[in-house]
Amino acid sequence: MKTDKEKIEMYEALLHKIQLCAEVAMDGEKTSQLIRNICRWSYSHRAGNGELTDEQQENLIDAAFGRLLETGP
Repeated sequence: MKTDKEKIEMYEALLHKIQLCAEVAMDGEKTSQLIRNICRWSYSHRAGNGELTDEQQENLIDAAFGRLLETGP
């Protein structure tokens, strides 16, 4: 599990990357990828419909969190 400081650093990096892709590079595809990553991270909190153990759920969330900044080539 990430610390609050690590989470804040990731969220800030994500917001800066969205701004860079959307307004500086004007790269709509990368901006869309970042938004899809956010959607996947959000969904990871509900995935499994309560059938996963707490550890399995946390692993899904951590994996999605780790991919927040990923974009294609």
